[in-house]
Amino acid sequence: MNSALATSSWKTLSLQAAASVQTMHLGAGLSLWLQAQSGIVWLTCEGQPRDYFLQAGESLRFDGPARLYLGTQGSQDATLRWSRARVRTSSSPAATAAPTVPATATAAAA
Repeated sequence: MNSALATSSWKTLSLQAAASVQTMHLGAGLSLWLQAQSGIVWLTCEGQPRDYFLQAGESLRFDGPARLYLGTQGSQDATLRWSRARVRTSSSPAATAAPTVPATATAAAA
C-alpha cells in the first residue's frame, strides 16, 4: 500500500523574540510540515535530545504523536509557515509515497 498526505491549508505563526515558547500538539496519524519564513526558528520535540534551528527557506516534517516547543533564536523575531496533514493509505499506484519517521523530524532545504 502507498501512503499519501492530505494537506490542509498553510498557516502562519509569528514568533516574537524574548516571548514565551509556543507549544504545538500533533496527534497520531498526522504529519506537521514547518517552514521558516524569516528569522531563525528554534524548536524541539518532547522526548528527543536534539534541538532544531530553521533559517528562512528551511523546513522540517514531524510525524505524530508529538509535542513541539517553538521559539526564536537570538534577538530577532521569526515567522513560520505550518500545515498539518493526515496520513492516509491508498492502493492507487499514482499515490506518492512519503517517508514516515514517528515522532522524529526530517530536515529538508526548500
